[in-house]
Parts: sequence; C-alpha cells; structure tokens
Amino acid sequence: MTIQDDEGFEGVEFDAPAGSFRSGRSHADDEYRAVQRDVHKRMRFFRHLSTFVTVIAGLLVVDIVTGPGEFWVQWVALVWGVVLGVHLLNVFVFDALLGREAERRMIERELRKRNDGG
Repeated sequence: MTIQDDEGFEGVEFDAPAGSFRSGRSHADDEYRAVQRDVHKRMRFFRHLSTFVTVIAGLLVVDIVTGPGEFWVQWVALVWGVVLGVHLLNVFVFDALLGREAERRMIERELRKRNDGG
C-alpha cells in the first residue's frame, strides 16, 4: 500500500507476520542529498585550488632552480588560474543564479502566483 505521512515519507509500507517495514524516500532524504551534492561541489573546488597552489609552487621552484633566463611559470599559472576562476564562478556564483536552487525558487514563485491568482 502506497502511503504518505506527516513526516514527508512517500513509499510503500509492508506488513509481515514478523513486523512491518517501509520502502521509499522522505523529503528529508531529498534535502540531505541536495546539501550533500552542494558540499561535494565545494569540496571539489577546494581540492582544485589546493592542487593549483601546490603544483604552481613546485613549478616556481623548478623555474627558479633551472635558471633566471626565462620565467615561464607565470604562463602556466595564468592559464590554470583562468580555469580555476571559471570553476569558482560555476560553483559559487552561477550555481546560485542558474543552478538547482534557483530552479526550485522559480518553481515555488510560479506555484505561489498560480495559487494566489487562481
């Protein structure tokens, strides 16, 4: 039997001689997954940032040790820095403007308009 209770659970509840159990999802699970997805995005960015700093520092040491003739590490840092900047914008700026949370806000706003006007 499909059920939905006050706690936001939607699924099937099975009654057996040994007891009953539920199979399904709750809104809390959905919220947890959404937060988990956001945290994973941020953590990927911070790992990217730490890799950038570590590798560029290492390349700087190599550049200094190999001779003062040509300073090339700046070009690697510049190109990778642009990629890192795009990653930063995607995680912290565009996601708030164009991501799932923005989509959810727009849906809620449209539902309010329809419920208020209709």
